Amino acid sequence: MTWLLLDAGNTALKWALTGPAEPRPLARGALGLDTGFAQALAASVKACLAECPPVPAPRPEAIGCSVASDAVMRRIAAAVRPMLSGEVRWLTSQPRFEYRGVALVNGYRDPAQLGADRWHAMIAARQSFPGQPLVVVCAGTATTVDSIDSGGRFLGGAIAPGAALMSEALAQGTARLPRAAGRPVAMPDHTDDAIATGVADAQAGLVERRVRALARSIAPPQLVLAGGRAAELGARLALAGEVAGITIEEHLVLRGLWIRASAAALAEAGADRPDSR
Repeated sequence: MTWLLLDAGNTALKWALTGPAEPRPLARGALGLDTGFAQALAASVKACLAECPPVPAPRPEAIGCSVASDAVMRRIAAAVRPMLSGEVRWLTSQPRFEYRGVALVNGYRDPAQLGADRWHAMIAARQSFPGQPLVVVCAGTATTVDSIDSGGRFLGGAIAPGAALMSEALAQGTARLPRAAGRPVAMPDHTDDAIATGVADAQAGLVERRVRALARSIAPPQLVLAGGRAAELGARLALAGEVAGITIEEHLVLRGLWIRASAAALAEAGADRPDSR
């Protein structure tokens, strides 16, 4: 069995072809959700299936999560349908997930309201660091910062505009501030650097504040960073002695999807308990 994993975000789509034995991808890629992305996705996946080791029948199954529009999801499904054994299964968040020692309880008032990308990122982080309090950050178009206690309960999280959105908002909402091409520095002495520094400090400050809140109430957490801006954000943080560690994993959501798919496959085979309740 081969799985096509799909992580449809606000402005980009990440995908991977994996086997059921391990999340290490046979192939993977990323595409901006601009004109022609569906055709590019179809061509990329078709080429990878042809080049990968022989794929046993049936054709791959597709499992995804999405915060994109319904129209984008339909275009993705149509692009990959000819290569699949069935339709794309779009997974959402759950009240609870449990599989082989990985337990995660959704603390949202309405568990279904939680973004599917955040939920699957937390599943993957929880597998990597069982029994530890966690702060899981996805830094992309939006920046999300989610807190999990040592028992695996998602306590809540924050959502803010990502770095690019913050910069764009300043350019669009003011008369004299440019679309900045500066860089974060200690003491900005011109406008471009001032904007870049303000945005970078706002992103870092959000994460640092959420980390300290969890550390005060429970214990220093493990910080897990994902998304296209993860490395940039991690380099800006000032958390010495306030976290158990900092890990960057770009494809955290895809690995969470792989874990969820593995749980579902075992449940369907009657070898384990269902992964959702």
